[in-house]
Amino acid sequence: MSPIRLSDLAFTLEAVLDEAFGKKAVWVVAESSDIKNYPDRGYCFLTLVERESATRETLAKLDAVIWRRNYHTISDFEQETGVAFARNIQLLLLVSVGFSPVYGLRLEILKIDPSFTLGNLERERQAVLDSLVQDHPELVWLEEGHYITANQLLPRPVVMQRLALITAPNSDGWRDFRHELAQNPFGYDFVVDEFLTQVQGQGAEKAICSQLERIRTSGVAYDAVVIVRGGGSQLDFGSFDSYLMGYTVAGFDIPILAGIGHERNVSITDLLCHQSVKTPTKAAAFLIEHNQQFEVACLLLQERLSRVAREALQTARENLDRETERLRFVGQTYFRERHTDLTEKTVTIRHLDPSNVLRRGYALLLRNGRILTNKTGIYSGETLQVQLHDGMIQVVSQ
Repeated sequence: MSPIRLSDLAFTLEAVLDEAFGKKAVWVVAESSDIKNYPDRGYCFLTLVERESATRETLAKLDAVIWRRNYHTISDFEQETGVAFARNIQLLLLVSVGFSPVYGLRLEILKIDPSFTLGNLERERQAVLDSLVQDHPELVWLEEGHYITANQLLPRPVVMQRLALITAPNSDGWRDFRHELAQNPFGYDFVVDEFLTQVQGQGAEKAICSQLERIRTSGVAYDAVVIVRGGGSQLDFGSFDSYLMGYTVAGFDIPILAGIGHERNVSITDLLCHQSVKTPTKAAAFLIEHNQQFEVACLLLQERLSRVAREALQTARENLDRETERLRFVGQTYFRERHTDLTEKTVTIRHLDPSNVLRRGYALLLRNGRILTNKTGIYSGETLQVQLHDGMIQVVSQ
């Protein structure tokens, strides 16, 4: 068989592919890779890959391009999903097959289906949650459709002041969180120990879990652990959707507050931690509000104690006034009655006074100055004395 020219082979392949696909477009499931994006020029080159799910072995690889006329599909996809158009995303793409004798086989991407990517991310996340519930039922379980974890059930300190902060150094999340705490209008003081680390990208979940282990073994009685990150795409949340991160957070023995900078979707870390808020700023606001609730409760208790004390003093004062009045009345009555008794006894004593008795016509019979009360011992002819009201006389007994 005589050799043919390369161009003839290329033209033949072009004709075959054109006959097979022509102007038809087909939907293809593939993973993005090797993206070279030129937004200022309005086109993007990338490689589409299919890998075996278990071993990640490459089964197929084709070059692809998005031209200017369809470049808007990238922004449409990112806006719809919250996921940055980047490598290692499972995509459902509408493509046309093209072949150029110079540039070879290349797929032109006409459209990207955002619902497929969202659904795939959700399926992966749900698979992780299902595995956690099955493997660690003592740490994660379902109640009425809600995930409950050991970390969520930890008692929340009445005041959260001593904090361990996990974040990336000099990141927007770090700055927003520290600024919000420092500028709180109530003047609350917070003690924040920083555990700075990578919080997104490959290996981030291991780095975060390593910092959590440092906190666990530090011996410091932290009131809470705060994990914050700045803004980013949904794809950057991969570290917060991993099995390792979910397991570590669910079973951590200090309440974890997550403010990892998302507005749309909820990560596994959000679901399983003690408390989740949207952003680092809101994480700081949550802590400030929590401590303010304690202060308000203390002020209300102080007011209540003051009111109760005032009411008790008023009641005691009224009771004292009543008892004082009753004692005054009882005392006056007692002394009046005693005065009456004394008056009556004075009259009686006055009536029994010997001088008054003699004045009423009675007399006293005396012998040598001693009063005689009966006739026994009185001898006839004896001289006795008789005391009368106006004097004494001598008499002779018979």
